[in-house]
Amino acid sequence: MLGQAKASVRPWLRAAVLGAMLLGAKVCWAGPIALDTFLQFSFDPSGTVAGCAPDDPGGGFCIGSSGTPTGFLDAPAWTFNAPASGATLTVVDAFLSGDEFQVFDFGVLVGATSAAAANVDCGDDPALCLATPGMSSGVFQLGAGAHALTLTALPGSLGSAYLHIAAANAVPEPASLALVLGALVGAAAYSRRTVAAQGRRT
Repeated sequence: MLGQAKASVRPWLRAAVLGAMLLGAKVCWAGPIALDTFLQFSFDPSGTVAGCAPDDPGGGFCIGSSGTPTGFLDAPAWTFNAPASGATLTVVDAFLSGDEFQVFDFGVLVGATSAAAANVDCGDDPALCLATPGMSSGVFQLGAGAHALTLTALPGSLGSAYLHIAAANAVPEPASLALVLGALVGAAAYSRRTVAAQGRRT
């Protein structure tokens, strides 16, 4: 009888202890990410990619864009649902070049960003960084349905970068097209000035 009473209490007791542990634990869940917005993430020399503090308490400090409107990511994995047409993921390094990334979806490698040149500074604007030669970037096509993204950085890197997700059949609005064209013109003018300055030095 006593054994039966103990056996009937144990599952109840286990459930109560588990509930108390879950209530007391500070769990950082990643929420679904916004589409059609450049979102910033951070990375450290170990190659670990996280969100940006305080959105992700475990992430690094990030500085938002002074041009293109951007947001900050919380803790990975970053989840979203792509429409039936699929989605396009863009990843681009920011600030000083030299950082490269691998992209994973549910832990499966999707691909890697391009090789980075040395000593290129595109600033904090992701649209300008995409238009700047030598900045590591990549565009990846993702299928319809649920996705859970994680990234790793080239070991030894430190800083922040951006990702952007759009529906695969999305047509850029005129304001976005103007922004990208403006970034391309700015990058071309910057390159021309750099070449002219180097020509005067020689």
